[in-house]
Amino acid sequence: MADVDEDVIPRDGPEAGDIDLSDETQDFRFLASVSKEDSKIPKRGEKDFEPHSTALQSNTLAASRQAMHDALSFQRVHPPKRHEVAVYDQESNMAYLDGPRSTLFKSMGKTASSKSHPNRLWLLPEEILYLVERGTVDCRWPATDAEADPHEGLPMSLQGAYAAFIGLADAHDDGLTFERYSVYAGLKRMGYAVHRAPSWNSARPPPTTACVPPLPSMWQSLGLAAHRWRESLFSSRRAGDARNGPLVGNGTYRSYADIYRSLALVPWYDPAAQTAADVPADQGLRVTYHVWKPSNATYKKSDPGEPDFRIAVLDARQTKIPTMAELSGLLAGCPYSPPQEGAQLYAKLRNGYKNVILAIVDEGVTSYLRIADGGFGKQKLYGRSGPIAKGKRGGGGNRPQGKK
Repeated sequence: MADVDEDVIPRDGPEAGDIDLSDETQDFRFLASVSKEDSKIPKRGEKDFEPHSTALQSNTLAASRQAMHDALSFQRVHPPKRHEVAVYDQESNMAYLDGPRSTLFKSMGKTASSKSHPNRLWLLPEEILYLVERGTVDCRWPATDAEADPHEGLPMSLQGAYAAFIGLADAHDDGLTFERYSVYAGLKRMGYAVHRAPSWNSARPPPTTACVPPLPSMWQSLGLAAHRWRESLFSSRRAGDARNGPLVGNGTYRSYADIYRSLALVPWYDPAAQTAADVPADQGLRVTYHVWKPSNATYKKSDPGEPDFRIAVLDARQTKIPTMAELSGLLAGCPYSPPQEGAQLYAKLRNGYKNVILAIVDEGVTSYLRIADGGFGKQKLYGRSGPIAKGKRGGGGNRPQGKK
């Protein structure tokens, strides 16, 4: 009877699975004890109480909000040794600074030396906006007085930086949008070196010889011709067999490879056989950024070399799903890079012979999608070599054997 009585007890509270802790009000009163010298916002934790609409709880919430307000309103200053002052240039919608000292400038900016300014570094809009946002650089509006020091201008707020470098981008033919800056800032926070691609605000450059497979030598051409002749011969046989009977007919087969080869009916695309005449025209999509890994030891700002990734930024609210022609035009400008012989099968199919990463930004949320020019028909699953796991009684090579 006790179980029956407990079943009829009303339970108006939400179930545990329906509670989202991220929506709950947090208790931030412990911030009041944090010293100003060590004023770091702690990580978010779980709340210590449930709502019960009492005066004590209202006072606790008010004290928690005030402590969080005091922590966020603390004035953060630039240390004297790391104080970098940049000046906004209205004509180019860029910013410059003299004598940079931070290690961040090893992969940012472009030096334009002159007699009066031998070590002046010019920063692109996304670069200076990122530095202002993270508090590394104090950007100033140029002084109105021609005789005054340009560095003595008014400090530029973060809101003013967004309005200048993104809001005035169209007036300077800059092409910087919020979506592009969001991807740039996210990659920089993860430690990558990010540069603008040559196709930043224009159509992709015409494909070069590096974008197509190299021409084979005489012996390679003969071997390729023989291979294609044999494939065409087997394909005609398979077509006849498919109409008249089973794909694998009676006969003597020396290996499973011959059987699997006879089952290949669908024609496949060979990226290694592409020529300059097969390169499609530009379809509108273009590579936005060239990205290098933080572990890339060969990277130099003066000579970065080939990037590790090529990223095309798309706005999910303005761009439709790319068509096959658009994706082909996007991959056409990438250099031909066949997979290594010793690479794993999944890595060969994932990277392909060309690949571009689509950074799809949907209201500030970025999703990355790799598009590769892969050759699935060139990777023969039945031709893999290596040790075969031997099992007992139908598999299970690692199965422990008991006593007889």
